[in-house]
Amino acid sequence: MDTERQRRLSTDTAERISAGCYGALVSASTLIGLNEADLGDVVLVVALTNLVYFATHVFAYSLGDTSPDRPSKIFRHHMRVSAPMVSVTFLPLLVVVLLVAVGVALGTALLWGVSIAMAYLVVVATAGARLRGYSPLVVVITAVGAALVSALLVVAKLLLH
Repeated sequence: MDTERQRRLSTDTAERISAGCYGALVSASTLIGLNEADLGDVVLVVALTNLVYFATHVFAYSLGDTSPDRPSKIFRHHMRVSAPMVSVTFLPLLVVVLLVAVGVALGTALLWGVSIAMAYLVVVATAGARLRGYSPLVVVITAVGAALVSALLVVAKLLLH
């Protein structure tokens, strides 16, 4: 690994990248099973699911944090660095809502939402590996691995509905 590049990737940045990847997977996994729901339920279920995962993540990481800081500071830190877990939900949901608004069937719109969440996963995971200073081979393996996970989720969506 390139130590200069490795130093540029702070712990907070690494946690944000991880949270973004995790949030993309939660969003996509939730969108997969909502083909029979109406649009309002889709928005509500995906948003609430991500918020529950976010709260659980912040709670668990705050409890497991070994820093000497006050608990409130630790909690605020984990709220801040975990925020991408929730914010990653916005674009896939917005696309679903806009597509349905222009007359696209909900099932098709959900597939687009899953695809966008998974594209986000691939881009963020690959960028994270690159920022970490991994070799080009490891960056490519990361991208391919994220793309395979993404493809499996899209195939699961298609098979379920």
